[in-house]
Amino acid sequence: MKRIFLFCAAMLMMAGTTFAQKAMTPPHVMVVPDLIYCKSNGYVQQYNNNGVTETIPDYERALSEDPSLHAVLTQVKQLIAEKNSDIVLIDLIEAINNAKADAAMANANFADQSESIEEAIIRNSEADILVKVQFDMLKHGPNYQVSYTLNGTDAYTNRNFAPVEGMGKPSTSANPVVLLREAVYDNMDSFLNLMLTYYNSMVTKGRMVAFDIKTTGGVNMNTKVGQYTLREQIEDFLYDNSVDGNGLERVKGGNTFLQYQGVYIPLTTTIRGRQRKQGAKDVAQKMVNFLEENGVTADFKIRGLGKVNIYIR
Repeated sequence: MKRIFLFCAAMLMMAGTTFAQKAMTPPHVMVVPDLIYCKSNGYVQQYNNNGVTETIPDYERALSEDPSLHAVLTQVKQLIAEKNSDIVLIDLIEAINNAKADAAMANANFADQSESIEEAIIRNSEADILVKVQFDMLKHGPNYQVSYTLNGTDAYTNRNFAPVEGMGKPSTSANPVVLLREAVYDNMDSFLNLMLTYYNSMVTKGRMVAFDIKTTGGVNMNTKVGQYTLREQIEDFLYDNSVDGNGLERVKGGNTFLQYQGVYIPLTTTIRGRQRKQGAKDVAQKMVNFLEENGVTADFKIRGLGKVNIYIR
């Protein structure tokens, strides 16, 4: 009888483990042209980031003026889908259109312009990972070759983690889509393994989110909010909503601000009684709710996907 009980218990544990594995949300992936490709072909724009001029890709112009680029990105998406149908693929054009609609609404409400167009597109995509594609067509006499680089990039931090590059075989075909498919196909398995290994690591260590918290009203970081100061309340909140407080030590602060370089938040959490995938905006909303429960008025803005600005009034 004891053996039967232990066997049943083991089967239930295995079933629970299997369910948990199936319930884990697969990564959301968006395929985009690499900045190197955009620079080489003139598909860039300048962005003023707090007084520093940065060059960012102009995805919309690149897709509208370069038909081969759209075909290449589509081909990479198809290869990913063929190799792993569980991965959720996000359409770049749809993300661009959503960002434009979002910007039009924000402008109508006199919103600030602190977010770049690239960040807005990535935010509207809600991707976990970007696959950045760079390719060049090379001609040697009558033959053509394609060289390529695929970069797996964390959509929250812009960190590259899975670079794969190669050179296709010489061919008389000048079709970059055909040549790229042949060149990339054999390396796609190893690329996806790197990408999924990185994504799965976030299940245990969390995903990194930067927090920039400023006071603009009658309170400052040393103001008593309940039993503790505002600074202590924020620190405790982030500890309770992170993976073991990882990242809290990387902080700059003053009387009116706190800047956390990157706090590792859990990939999933319970939201309104349901286990769900969690993003930076979810933690930002929790923080605003927490502060308001303690009599402090605040709101937030997300830049891209991994940067949270909290404004305490």
